Order: sequence, then structure tokens, then C-alpha cells
Amino acid sequence: MNKVKVGIIGCGYMAQMAHIPCLKSIKNVEVAALCDFRGHVTTELCDRWNIPARTDSVDDLLAMDIDAVFVLTPVQWHLSNIKAALNAGRQVFTEKPAAMSSASVSELKKISALSGKGVTVGYMKRLDANIVELKRIQSESNWGKMLFVRTHSFIGGHWNAAINDLVPVVSSDEIPSFNASLLDPAPVWLNGERNQKFYSFDNPYYGLLDTGCHSVNLLRYLTGKDPEVQSVRNMSGVRLVDFNFEDVPGIMEFCINFNMHRWDEVTELYFEKASVRILTPPPLDMQSSAIAEIYSEKGALLHNLKLEDNRQWAFRLQAEAFIEKVLKGDNSSCLDDAGKDIEIIEEIYKIEKGI
Repeated sequence: MNKVKVGIIGCGYMAQMAHIPCLKSIKNVEVAALCDFRGHVTTELCDRWNIPARTDSVDDLLAMDIDAVFVLTPVQWHLSNIKAALNAGRQVFTEKPAAMSSASVSELKKISALSGKGVTVGYMKRLDANIVELKRIQSESNWGKMLFVRTHSFIGGHWNAAINDLVPVVSSDEIPSFNASLLDPAPVWLNGERNQKFYSFDNPYYGLLDTGCHSVNLLRYLTGKDPEVQSVRNMSGVRLVDFNFEDVPGIMEFCINFNMHRWDEVTELYFEKASVRILTPPPLDMQSSAIAEIYSEKGALLHNLKLEDNRQWAFRLQAEAFIEKVLKGDNSSCLDDAGKDIEIIEEIYKIEKGI
């Protein structure tokens, strides 16, 4: 195989603003087909990007000559679409989070093992060029014992870097027919009728899962540790989560407020002999990498990984890494890792709500 034929399920905002442009920019990729229930959306996108086929049926897409599937639907559709793609013998990339619950991820792990095909979950911050360089520096340094970890993630209206002011979004007022039996049921302990409001940011669990999983995943990646949740406070929509990273204290300050007109995400790690400060950019800022500063124990700036050092978009690096994986015939899966993120999110919510 010298070219990967990709089918895309779900043609909403993230597909249009990030995934389709990135895939179309990679020379050994052919975006072969789009699948979405909104026919006029797929028609316009196929015309815009010169994509040969479109359908409103997942089964029809999987019957086409494709090598891999990108699942870019809202998370409540991930379970059924990933299962269908795996059972059809396709390698899968899915947007984060992998599913609505850790139980659903366990189900996907079994199907992945039986099919022999892997699932890659889109945590693109791990592939940010300056974060990769930071990890390389850390591996070659002796910073001593980790002392404290902190992440501050306030997700405001600038999360998309105003990209849709430049690229028109093909949208629709059409709403898919609602059939709860086709959707991921979410954790069994979570109260609430499984209706359209449940599967939206009106549901605080949904919002925490959809966005908080990024913060949890990045913390786990940077520390190499899985935290225990010690306590959770929610004051006016701002969550303060106390973690124990194997006897290393940590805190996550987390808020979703689209009325804030800026992106504000900072992660700090303190060691005996160094400290690290990372400013991650708005996800859709295609001109930016993270800014990472490494200080000595005396406060001297040892390394300053600046925006100008690496103007590479993490979404494109993520797409390249997945395509390379398919070309190599690497059917490994990251569902164990993705499932751990969801387990931690579930624990945060349970403690907050006293469940």
C-alpha cells in the first residue's frame, strides 16, 4: 500500500475546519468518501475538496474501497460507528473522547481485539511539535523527583482561533432523527432521560467529558502517571480538582465559558532541579505550537521553546502519524489509554455529585 484511502463519518465543524484540510494536504492520502445525514453538506464539501463519493449511510461507506475510517461525529455516535468500522475490518481514527463511558470503551476493546484492527483516539496535543521536543529534553535530563503538577484550562470563545472567519462552514438546520437505542447510553449510574438535551453541553457530564478529557490526557502524558482524584469543588462553573499522582500532589482548574473571549491553558510541572511551564495554543490555530519554558531550580531559563521554533499544526501532525501507522500495517490500539482518561472523568463527576 502506497496510498491510504480514507472514509469520513461525520462532516461537522471539526471535520471541516481541521480533519479534511489536514488529510487533503498529505500526499499519500486519498479522501475517498464522506458520510453524513445532511446530503447538501456532503455535496458541497465533495465539490469543494474534489472528493469522489458521498453517502448518508455508514453501511454504504464501509462497503466502499477504503482502508481507514475517521469517526468525527459527536461522541454519542462514536460507539456504534467505531464498532461498525472495526467489524468491517477497517483501521479507525476517532475524535476524542473515545466513547461516553469507560464501559463503552471496554466494549470497543473487545471488538478491536476480535477484528485485529486498532483504534487511534485524537489527542493531538501529545503530537504538538514543541511538546514532543519538551519530552525529548526531559528524557535526556535529570530533573529529580516530581514535586507538584498544575493545569489551568479555561476554555473560552477563542478556542477556534476565529478560523471560521476565514473558512466558510457548510451548516444545516437539519436535526438527525433521534433514536436513543442507536446512541451510546453513557454510564449506567448517570441519571437523566437519554434525550437530545442529555447529549449536549446542557448536560454537565457531557461537557466535562468532551473537553476535560484533553486536560486529563495531557497531564497523564506529561507526568507518566495516572492520578487518583482526591476531591472536587465546583464554584460557579469552575472546577477545582485535587489529584494524587502517585504521592505527587496536583490540581486541575477547569472551566468552560464561551463568554470569555480568550483561550487560557497553562500546564506547570515542578521538579527538584527544574520547573516547566507550557502554554498550549487554541486547538484550531494552525500557525501555532505550544510555548514551553524550562527553568533551573535557581530560576534560570534553561530552554525556551517558542512559537517561532515550530510553526506546525498539531492536527496535521496527528493526521500524518495516523496515516503512517496505517501504511506500516500497525494495528495497535490506544483504547487502554483513552479508557483511563474516561475513568478519571467519571470519578471527577461522581465525587462532585456525591454519587
